[in-house]
Amino acid sequence: MLTLSSSMLAGSQSNETFIKAASITAATLLASYALYRTLAPKGPFDHLPQSKFVPPHSYIYDHEQRDQDIYQEYPPFEKVALAGATGLLVNDPKYAHQALLRQDRYKPGHLYGRSPLISYFHSVLIGGANIANATGEDWKHRRDLLVPHFQGRVLIPELFPFILKSTMELVEEIRAHNGKPIDMDERFVTLTADIICEYIFGGVPDDGHLVFDNFGRPATAIATIKLQHILKVFGIKGKALLEIERNSNIIRGVIRGVKHGDRKRHNGSPTLVEEMLKLEEFQGPAGEERLVHELLIMIMAGHDTTAHSLTMLFYVLALHPECQQKIREEVNVIVPDDESISASDIGKLKYTSAAIRESMRLHPVLSSILLHAYEDTSLGNIEIPKGSNIEIPQVRIQRDPEVFKKPLAFKPERWLEEDLELQGDLEKVHGGKSQMTNAFLAFSQGTHSCLGMNLANLELRVVTALLVKHFDIRYNGPVPEQIGFILRAKESPLIEMHPRTSN
Repeated sequence: MLTLSSSMLAGSQSNETFIKAASITAATLLASYALYRTLAPKGPFDHLPQSKFVPPHSYIYDHEQRDQDIYQEYPPFEKVALAGATGLLVNDPKYAHQALLRQDRYKPGHLYGRSPLISYFHSVLIGGANIANATGEDWKHRRDLLVPHFQGRVLIPELFPFILKSTMELVEEIRAHNGKPIDMDERFVTLTADIICEYIFGGVPDDGHLVFDNFGRPATAIATIKLQHILKVFGIKGKALLEIERNSNIIRGVIRGVKHGDRKRHNGSPTLVEEMLKLEEFQGPAGEERLVHELLIMIMAGHDTTAHSLTMLFYVLALHPECQQKIREEVNVIVPDDESISASDIGKLKYTSAAIRESMRLHPVLSSILLHAYEDTSLGNIEIPKGSNIEIPQVRIQRDPEVFKKPLAFKPERWLEEDLELQGDLEKVHGGKSQMTNAFLAFSQGTHSCLGMNLANLELRVVTALLVKHFDIRYNGPVPEQIGFILRAKESPLIEMHPRTSN
C-alpha cells in the first residue's frame, strides 16, 4: 500500500512538472507571437475587417426567402486570405466595376489583370497555355485572334439555324416523357455541347463529347495531377489526368481530320478549326498543340456554363408559373409560328431576356472574380500595392440591397423598369449605365468580359422561348445545393415538363 502511494505521489509530481513545462512553452509561444505581430511589418490591408466570405456552397434561389427586404450588408472593403497571402475583398459594386474596367495590363492606365491563381488553375486543368490563363500581351494576341469569330454578326448566320433545329429536337424528346420528372441539366449539357462542337468542328467528334468533370472538383483534380509523379511509381494514373489526356487526344484527332478535309459544317462554311489552322501560330507540332489547348477551353466555357445557367433558370421558372405565362404570351405574339422564327424575333423578347438576366443575377457562373494588381494603385481610399490579389464576390454584389431591391426575389421586371429609367433620364444613370447594369457581373466586364457572351445569350433566349412556349414547367423537390465556386448543382433538380396542348 505504501509502495502504491509512493508511485502515485511520483506520478502526481511528474504530471505537475509536465503541466508547468507545457504552460511555460505555451506562454513562450504566445509571447513570441505577440512580439512578432508587434515587430512584423504591417500588411496593406491589416486595418480592414477580416472577411468571412468563402465561395458559397449554397447560393441557389430559395423561394421561401423571396420577400425578405433585408440582406446582410458588408463594408466596402475587407481583407481576405488568398493563397497564403492577405488580399483585398471588394464588396462595393461601384469599386468592383472600376476595377473590372481597368484590367487591361497591356494598355496605359489599366492596372489590373487576371490573377495568377486563375492562370494556374486553368493551365493545370486544361493541360497547357490558353486564353483563359494568358496575361498581358500574350492574352491580347490570343483574344484578338478569337474575338472576330464570336461576334454576333458572325455567329448568328452560322449557328442560328442549327440552334433552332437542335432545340426543336429537344422539344420532341422532352414531349415523349409526358411530364415525368427528368434531368434537364443533362439535356442542356448535351444541347450546348452539340452547338459549340458544330461551330468549332462541324459536328460532335467521332469519339463523343468531351468531359470536364475536373472543373466540378478543381481542388481534388489539381492535387492528383500534381501528385502524378508519385502515383506513377505505383503504376497509377489519376482520373483527372486521364480526363485531360482523353480530351486532348479527341481534339488532336479532329485536327488531323480537318487537315485531311473530312470535317465540314452542315451549311458548308468553314469550321473554326479550319480558320485557325490557316494562321501561322498554329502551324507545326508546337502550333497544333497550342491550338489543342485553345480549343479545349473554348469547348468547356462554351457549353458547360450555359447549360448550368439554363438548369437554374428552369428551376426558378418552375417555381414561378406567372413568369412562365408572361414569357409564353410574349413569345406567342412575336413568334406565333415555330417554323418562321428568326434571330431578329429573338432579339425582341424583352421579358424573356429579363427573366434570363434575373436568374443569372441570382446564379452567377462564378461565385467570385480574382484580379491581380500589376502596378501600385488604389480603389476609393484603399492603397493597393503592386502584386496584391483582389477578389470580387459576384454573389454578394449581385445581391446588394442598395442596388437590387428585394435582392433575394426573382423579379424579371426590375430589368424592364431599368430600361424605362434609361430612356427617361440618361444623365441620372451615368450616360446609359445604371447601377444595376454596373453591378451585373455574370459575364464579367471590360475587355476581359466573356468571349462567348453572344453565343450564350443566343442559346439562352432560343431555348427558353421554345421550351416555355411548349411546356408547363414544375418542380416539387428541395432547393438544390451548389458545389464549389463554379455554378453546378450537387444533384441536378428533376424537373417536370408537361406538354401544352394549346398556347
